[in-house]
Amino acid sequence: MDEVREARLSISVYSLGEHVEGQPEMFESLASCFAFALQRFAQHDKRPLRFLFMSPEIEELYQEVILDHSRRPRNFGELPDATVRVHGDNPACGDEIHLAVKFDADGGLDDIKFSGRGCAISQASASLMTTKLKGKSREEVTEMLRAFHDLVTTDGSEAPKTLGDLRVMQGVRKFPQRVKCAMLAWRAVQQAFEQGSGEATVSTEPA
Repeated sequence: MDEVREARLSISVYSLGEHVEGQPEMFESLASCFAFALQRFAQHDKRPLRFLFMSPEIEELYQEVILDHSRRPRNFGELPDATVRVHGDNPACGDEIHLAVKFDADGGLDDIKFSGRGCAISQASASLMTTKLKGKSREEVTEMLRAFHDLVTTDGSEAPKTLGDLRVMQGVRKFPQRVKCAMLAWRAVQQAFEQGSGEATVSTEPA
């Protein structure tokens, strides 16, 4: 393991850890994900360090947005008149989400809320997602789903401006295990549209 690379990851864990002080469950989940990343890099990743990390300015923005939305998640809570509810989990990181969606008369996303627990990435992604998708048509949601998936999984893909603050999530694609954390809420909303009504479950791991 490159000592500089390991130190950089350790600093990231420490920096984020300061902001989740007093929230042991969140920090434990976060540390677990970073530990997995360290293991992956040590075993398989031989790329130069410059390809593994964002510039200091982008990384700082990335951390600020993630911490803001994970500590003060938007649209967090119950939605009594939800059309469909989806329960999702990411066993690899211990993330859980309970997504409630209300559709409008045209099948668009009229309202959306979530609850649950998990690492900073999963909670922030859900918060950012609900903020961005509320009030969107089915077609717009579908396009946003595709764009976000490409953002966090495809190297070299240019982040569409329509994603707004979601573009800072691009950094998670450097950590394969974190992609599952970021995608959990999105898989849940995709399942909500496929389900249409009632309740459903979704997981990042095959049954």
